[in-house]
Order: sequence, then structure tokens, then C-alpha cells
Amino acid sequence: MVLLGELPQDLRSQIPKITITGSVYSNSPAQRLLLINNLVLSQGSQVAPDLTLEEIQPRSSVFSFKGNRFRVMH
Repeated sequence: MVLLGELPQDLRSQIPKITITGSVYSNSPAQRLLLINNLVLSQGSQVAPDLTLEEIQPRSSVFSFKGNRFRVMH
């Protein structure tokens, strides 16, 4: 899966800014949390219009934006 920085520039410019300042990883997906743009979000949460946090992993998370999946390291 591609990193956010590897997406085409025209697509990257449409994606709302993502600032990750904390994460909690657990073997239980229901207990995984990510602190994004000062909001505590769980898997499946909508970060911004058309931007969804799909999966929280130990060192990165998977997002989707208008059908395009990408990874952000944290």
C-alpha cells in the first residue's frame, strides 16, 4: 500500500491535512485509538469529508479518500 507522500500530487492536494499526535494500539481492534487533528478517533471514523480512518496498526494507519487507500506512518 502506498504512503500518503507517494500519491499523485493532484490527489494529495485534495486530502485534508492529517496531524497525528498520538496512538493507542491493542490486539483488540475496538480498543485502538488515534489522536488526529486533536480528535480521538477509532477505526472506521470519518476524519473529514470523504476521509475515513480505516485501520490503526502499530506504526501506521490506513486511510481512504474518495476510494483511494493510503498509509500514514506514526
